[in-house]
Amino acid sequence: MVRWAAQAWEPGSPHERGSAWRRRSAVAVFAPRLNRADRLVHTGEEDDVVALLTEVVPLVPGQKVRLLTRAPLAARVAERLGHEVLATFGWLHLDAEPPQQPDSGVEWLTDADRPVIDALLREANPGSYLFPDDPGAVRWAGIRDESGAPVSVAGDSWPAPGLRYISGVATHPDHRGRGLSTRVCTFLTAELAALDDVALIADADNEPALRMYHHLGYRYTTISASRC
Repeated sequence: MVRWAAQAWEPGSPHERGSAWRRRSAVAVFAPRLNRADRLVHTGEEDDVVALLTEVVPLVPGQKVRLLTRAPLAARVAERLGHEVLATFGWLHLDAEPPQQPDSGVEWLTDADRPVIDALLREANPGSYLFPDDPGAVRWAGIRDESGAPVSVAGDSWPAPGLRYISGVATHPDHRGRGLSTRVCTFLTAELAALDDVALIADADNEPALRMYHHLGYRYTTISASRC
């Protein structure tokens, strides 16, 4: 996650440049508007993290900064600093050989598909952290129906040096139960793994998605978002 947040230093980052700090074992990276939030990703030994965040948090601009780290550390740090743990979910990192490509049916979508992708996400996954107009959206993979319209999609998004990130996974309600999201995510995982490491975030209670990602070779780490 620290590597993912460090994309805020890259010349091509669509938002203002981020910041980073280190204190002994602790590292904190501030990434403005990364994946729809100002994020302060941190890691390290508990005492070092507490000391670093005590110095860093007053320096971070904005009122809605989300601190992000492994769940056990987040809980201990929040208790010591008086922060509020907002949500606990999963960081999934590809930890196996990439899956084989599906036989057919999945393809890279085009700019002309963007309105349909947007409408699909707003109907099938309105809480998605990625939409076609998001500056972090790089490209979309998907499956079309008989009319040629995308009915299942997933996005290659917010790439960091050495790490690619999947988001915006959705299948139209009329086409669910046919394994379309699995095929799209298999395709996207295989394509991105040929370039870099691959990761994504998923809700802890989304059991069907977690089973799919586990089958594809992703390893689950419990993480938490907090606020000051």
